[in-house]
Amino acid sequence: MGKEMIKQHDVCKKMSNSNPKTELETSLKAILETTPLIEEEEAQSGRHHVISFKVSTAEKERLNQRCSGIIVSDYIRARLFDYSLLRPKTVMPEVNRETLYHLKRIGANINQQTKAIHSAIKVGQQPLTDEVYKYLLELKELQGAIEQLRQEIVAEFSDPTTDD
Repeated sequence: MGKEMIKQHDVCKKMSNSNPKTELETSLKAILETTPLIEEEEAQSGRHHVISFKVSTAEKERLNQRCSGIIVSDYIRARLFDYSLLRPKTVMPEVNRETLYHLKRIGANINQQTKAIHSAIKVGQQPLTDEVYKYLLELKELQGAIEQLRQEIVAEFSDPTTDD
């Protein structure tokens, strides 16, 4: 018998003496240890060949725009060989984070005011006059405007540009 058959035979013998979970773990471990991954093979072989080419100024600028924080060689390699291309995470500026924080607090205050007015109306402490009704509508509109502004700020940093 070849080495592969002996290994499989040994694995089967061990499997009959243990529980199914251990059997599966052992057999998978043996298989995975003997099967090299493509990435591991490429990493071990390394990159030893240089390919260079000339581009115009406009092409260079366009390439730099498309790379936007990615190493140019990684970008070109990903495009040529269909590798996945990870975009660098866009970091939201501190001023935007502070704005979002304060908008959230303002929204919470408006929500508390609205609840307090509704509770006062419910228990009879505040009659529902036209002025109160208009005020509630204004609060609702303001709440909507704040939410829309928050969404616009967040959307600017969550939508990756895909002009590749």
